[in-house]
Amino acid sequence: MESLTARAALPPSPSTLLIIDEQTQIGAARRCAVELGHGHSLSADAVGRLAIAVTEAATNIIRHAGHGVMVLRALLSQNNPMIEVLALDKGPGIPDVTRAMRDGFSTSGTAGHGLGGMQRLAEVFEIYSRPDKGTALVARIGNRPRSSERTPRPVSLEDRLGVVCVPLRGETECGDAWRIVVARQLVSVLLVDGLGHGPDAAATAAIATNMFRHIANEPPEAALCAMSEAMRGSRGAALSVAVIDHAARSTRFSGVGNVDGRVIALGGTEHLTPQNGIVGHNMPTVRSVKVPWPAGARLVMHSDGITTRWRLDAYPGLMTAHPALVAGVIYRDFGRDRDDVTILVLGDDATREQG
Repeated sequence: MESLTARAALPPSPSTLLIIDEQTQIGAARRCAVELGHGHSLSADAVGRLAIAVTEAATNIIRHAGHGVMVLRALLSQNNPMIEVLALDKGPGIPDVTRAMRDGFSTSGTAGHGLGGMQRLAEVFEIYSRPDKGTALVARIGNRPRSSERTPRPVSLEDRLGVVCVPLRGETECGDAWRIVVARQLVSVLLVDGLGHGPDAAATAAIATNMFRHIANEPPEAALCAMSEAMRGSRGAALSVAVIDHAARSTRFSGVGNVDGRVIALGGTEHLTPQNGIVGHNMPTVRSVKVPWPAGARLVMHSDGITTRWRLDAYPGLMTAHPALVAGVIYRDFGRDRDDVTILVLGDDATREQG
């Protein structure tokens, strides 16, 4: 795992949602990905690999599911800019993923020769699929191509993170936002849902994310109260903070409003329930709860753009999948179309190495 002694922060990184339900949208998705890659310092080679991978993923959705979505997110991992491609559908699924990875199985005739070609193009590549339950695919493509000759590297914070953060359809700005701050052995996570939608909600959420970087070392209830004071005069928000202490193997949580949290481990699930109120307006006396952070745990936090009816144990094998796949599957199956949506999944994957 990366060192947790230095202070670092992952700034809010909104996602780009692309609807894939007709052939013309394959080219549109490719052009969007290329523009995103150029805008985030990817090399010409990396942008080319990204374009092929997005074409493959979108083609798979049309051919095998008929329709689905693609979520693109720019990220910085080990100082290597990358674009994450998350392809989601509710199609027939893949009965045999190993067979599907053979060249030409899924999209023969396209430039990348199917899923096997996509895997070679990406630095990180993983699929989760169940028969009749759809498919989720994550590929992360950056300036360092994946190679069997490259030595494994330590797991970074981004390797342990999955996020989908998209605005209400028709809006250009998302009223949800998130930030993670790492200092010493603490990983502090903020998820905020500005009331309403659009630019005003986004501006309210930005007050919290901008302030959180400087107060993340505070206990979560104190940080939440400080952000509430800063947000007075705004439209207000729902907001939750979770602080993972790797040394103590514990998580502390405080929340006000409808930003839910769970710590999920093989031994069970701890529900992190926020208090009623509006941050910046109608604040209760804020409390915190402390729960264990077992080895291999997952922290899941989401706004009310995700319904709370999901259960990770309903998806065999998803618990140990890449956190981006966990976020993507829950978003696909439980996201609401009538609201901003954010789901964040942070894993305790210290024992995993990335190639």
